[in-house]
This record gives sequence, structure tokens and C-alpha cells, in this order.
Amino acid sequence: MTLNEFLNCTIKDISQVYVGKDHHCRCGCGGDYVATSYMIGPRSDINDSLVKKRLERAKRLVKSGAEYQLEDTYINIVVGDNKALTLYFDELAR
Repeated sequence: MTLNEFLNCTIKDISQVYVGKDHHCRCGCGGDYVATSYMIGPRSDINDSLVKKRLERAKRLVKSGAEYQLEDTYINIVVGDNKALTLYFDELAR
């Protein structure tokens, strides 16, 4: 995914969102996951409204110059001291 694609994506492009410790194992012990109703076989609670809010926050952070790492299947945004907001673009029913 390109930066422009991310900035124009909608909840339909997001499978799940992680908020918590950055550079951590991401098993969920250092943060929490929330899935969208578009994710195949979600492993966490589904909350489209919360994901929409986190997506809009992520876009604002990136536009305002926050540090981020953008890959094909996710974007990881630094939101504080060892804190991250990560949106995943994989595992979607299309």
C-alpha cells in the first residue's frame, strides 16, 4: 500500500487495529486488538465504530508528521514513548 492509498482508505480496507506497546511481541499482552466486520475469522472483538475512529486518528497523525512505517500489510504509527497505533490491511474478505 502506498501512503496515498492509506490516506484514502476506508474501514473496508482495514482488518484489525492494534494499540499498545511498540516493538513488542504483539501477542496482545502489551496492548489490545479490535477487528472489523470485514476481517476473515476475527480473533478479537469486532467494533467497526472504534476502528473508524482509530483510522481517522491514524490519518491525522500521519498528516501531522508522526513517524510511521508503511508496509504491504500494515502501517505502524508511533504515538508516544514506546506506543504504537497499527492498522492491518490483510485477512480481508473481498
